[in-house]
Amino acid sequence: MDAQLRPLFEAAVKEKKLAGVGYFIVDKKGNFLSKGAFGTTHLQDPDAAQFDLDTTLPIFSCTKLITALAVLQLVEQGKVALDDPVEKYVPRISKMQVLESIKPGPDGKLDPVLRPPKTKPTVLHLITHTLGQAYDFFEPLTLAWRVHTGRPPMGYHSVGDWEDFDTPFVSDPGSKYIYGIGIDWLGWIIEAVSGESLPDYLGNHICKPLGMNETGGKLPPGKKNTAVVHFDMEAQGLVGNKDFFLNESPRLWGGGGFLYSTMNDYAKLLVALLNNGASPTTGNQILKPDTVKDYVYKDLLGPEVDRSALGEIGSTIPIATLEGTFFPSMPVEKKGWSAGFMLNHEDLPYGRKAGSGAWAGLGNLFYWVDPATGIAGMIGTSLLPFVNPTVMRLFDEMERVAYGHNVAGEGGVEDEKRSYMPKKKAEVAAAAS
Repeated sequence: MDAQLRPLFEAAVKEKKLAGVGYFIVDKKGNFLSKGAFGTTHLQDPDAAQFDLDTTLPIFSCTKLITALAVLQLVEQGKVALDDPVEKYVPRISKMQVLESIKPGPDGKLDPVLRPPKTKPTVLHLITHTLGQAYDFFEPLTLAWRVHTGRPPMGYHSVGDWEDFDTPFVSDPGSKYIYGIGIDWLGWIIEAVSGESLPDYLGNHICKPLGMNETGGKLPPGKKNTAVVHFDMEAQGLVGNKDFFLNESPRLWGGGGFLYSTMNDYAKLLVALLNNGASPTTGNQILKPDTVKDYVYKDLLGPEVDRSALGEIGSTIPIATLEGTFFPSMPVEKKGWSAGFMLNHEDLPYGRKAGSGAWAGLGNLFYWVDPATGIAGMIGTSLLPFVNPTVMRLFDEMERVAYGHNVAGEGGVEDEKRSYMPKKKAEVAAAAS
């Protein structure tokens, strides 16, 4: 595997398409079948540390899986039920309304059109992204609300005030899959029920039992091996921003994207999910096998849920994310969402088997976990915008190799056969017209 993959990653770094990047393919015993790391933690700093699998990264939405598993622990203990109303734990949510539009009023000023939601949000809605709250950098109406209220966009984990999460619903809770901040509300439920801060709870009950000692809400003090977030600036190439960090002292900790971690640490989490919630190295069990089976690897979206946006990545702030599609060749009814990640209900043409789970982090981190085959894989870097074409193509190649196929190369396979595919500019323009 290394012989097939290393040249691809080395070329991407040499051509400065990526500053630093790592990958791994691991089995259920925790053995690395293939792994590698390439490049630097800061492209513009000649003294920067080399990028490796112990490099600290902001993992953005890779945090969500850890938060979801933590809530499942509370479900096992009978302290939380998935059909509980969210307002039982976080009363603030009862004041939220559905935003139907923002349009000019009689005085010419833009006025929001709001109405009460038809349903009350539940814990299940949070964990399955059917809450109805979207991210402003993915969804235009939510961004319009930000502009209308004067609140800076994308302040979720860089600022971390209530006002950064107080955006209206854009669909009624339980009616539609819309990727958004439901997992952040799960974090506040964890705090309300456990009496611990969210970083402490995740550390004490998920990370430490699995030996994930480099994962937390704060950067390790004095550690030089920390990746700078790079921005792919049109006509400028990759530019590292050493001042771009998550807020380590927010007013509140949302559960959706605040963690720092390393790829070696995250491998321990994925391996535990290949072993029904148990670590093969520490021997600790973070969830019961039945919980993993019935919630982590089970599609929790009911037939009443509109799945049309599942696997589709929108873009309202191009420096944050491009547009793309996960599993472009797969019908939407063959995609699902569990208590943790996106599921594929049929085998991928050149990769993971049906029943596998996967997700990503905004800084272009992508992973999959395949319980049927007993392997997992991840690619990680620190780069915006999201769904970077180079990263997505490399991730596709490593998955192909993991399942015994040859690399496809540029143009070597139909685009729709790839697991992750960015939308071309022409497609984006056509959709907007």
